[in-house]
Amino acid sequence: MMMIVFGIYCVVALVNLVSAYLFKEGLRKLTKCLLMPTLLVFYLLQTEHVYLMVVAAIVLSWAGDAFLIKKDKPLFFRLGLVAFLLSHVFYIIAFLQLTASFNLIALVISVVVVIPLTIIVLKKVNAPKPMKIPVAVYAATIMMMSMAALQLMLASPFLPALLIFVGSLVFIYSDSYMAYLLFGKKPKHFNVITMIPYIIAQGCIIMGLTLGIG
Repeated sequence: MMMIVFGIYCVVALVNLVSAYLFKEGLRKLTKCLLMPTLLVFYLLQTEHVYLMVVAAIVLSWAGDAFLIKKDKPLFFRLGLVAFLLSHVFYIIAFLQLTASFNLIALVISVVVVIPLTIIVLKKVNAPKPMKIPVAVYAATIMMMSMAALQLMLASPFLPALLIFVGSLVFIYSDSYMAYLLFGKKPKHFNVITMIPYIIAQGCIIMGLTLGIG
């Protein structure tokens, strides 16, 4: 049953990518809005312990997907940004709740790496002046989400936590690259290029959380 439900997510994701490649906008928008609800059903049906923070993160990710369908409109882009920012905050809380102990050395190293990495990302992303602070806050939040995932992986060095950490890294790449393209010259297949890492990131995180932390 577990693989059947996750298989549905994979099918929906594939249809989304194909429809985006073929510029079938109606089907692309529909399947994009079905991705996170499918993962939510997967999580609720398969996990032994449902964490409300995870449910909130998934629901807010769905809201972000819905808002960003109209990302060319400033209001919807901002709403999408806020929804995903809050989603990452709830992921951070969930990861910290699941972390049995903290690795201080890893935390220090993470901060040392994350600060210049965030600065580099912000310099590469040519955001307009009104969006510079929101983008900076978002970038810092997603970096902290990955730091929390790293702490979880070090505290529980098993496949589920590894999947979560990998998903967090892919998320950083996904959102950074999307912002870089969004505020620059968008390629022809923008929706395909940006959705592939996003689909992988969310799938890895939710799969890891569903398998349970050892």
